Amino acid sequence: MIVFRLTATDSGHQQGGLLNVSALAGALGVSHGRVARALDVFEQTFLLRRLPPFFRNVGKRLTKSPKVYLRDTGLLHHLLNIGSLDELDAHPIRGASWETFVIEDMLRRERLVRPFSQPFFWRTAAGAEVDLLFQRGDSLSAIEIKAGVGTLRQARSLAGALNDLGTSAGWIVDQGGEEEALNAHVRRRGFAVDLQWLP
Repeated sequence: MIVFRLTATDSGHQQGGLLNVSALAGALGVSHGRVARALDVFEQTFLLRRLPPFFRNVGKRLTKSPKVYLRDTGLLHHLLNIGSLDELDAHPIRGASWETFVIEDMLRRERLVRPFSQPFFWRTAAGAEVDLLFQRGDSLSAIEIKAGVGTLRQARSLAGALNDLGTSAGWIVDQGGEEEALNAHVRRRGFAVDLQWLP
């Protein structure tokens, strides 16, 4: 029973958010250890992904908790009683669901091409964020994921994060069409343009 309750609670309140095991345990009325063990089981059976934060000494306070995703967006939608695309479009989970879908697909591709790269996310205490980083040796590829079409404002925000991360180029992956430059450092690209593409 704890497994189903935890999955349902996690999908609704934690999807794409920072993991707080104590808050989750409090919401379920069970011990911290019991929730931690259930999360470990979910992760080991490929139901859950904990995406670790990236740390680099940039003189900023950085988030240290992992982000958590229920990896199967179909299961996520089922647990939230979302039965149609119209319902999903009107639901507050839409952005997190799209982010999950893109992250899972890009991580699958990355593993096939570069099996030793490491995935992360990056967030400062002030709220600056990059949804997905691939660390490939000494290089970083930064990807921001947006439901809808990436904007110039989002590109400026990502460009600021690139400066902090010490990398020169980033991508916004969205639901739009062809690839285009949004500024000198950030390009946006529709996810469906090329299903084998990696930055």
